[in-house]
Amino acid sequence: MHSTADQWNPHWAVHPGEHLAVCISAHGLSRENFARLAEIPVETIEAIIGGQHPITLDIAVRIEHALGIMPDLWFILQSKWHRLQKSF
Repeated sequence: MHSTADQWNPHWAVHPGEHLAVCISAHGLSRENFARLAEIPVETIEAIIGGQHPITLDIAVRIEHALGIMPDLWFILQSKWHRLQKSF
């Protein structure tokens, strides 16, 4: 059994948009094609990738439909990012 002290918990986070950019690319999609598949405006995708827009519940569900990635991942990443941004 692992204690809390055994868990890796860095004091930094990457905006989930950076992860989204990697996932889009790994699926062989352009940002425009992904935006069309996910039914999200390409401007919103660009803002997410640029770190200026959060991944909301609606967007997370659309990402799941387009890429098959569970929405929970995006909530964890977004929460970590938001929490660390507030601490600075």
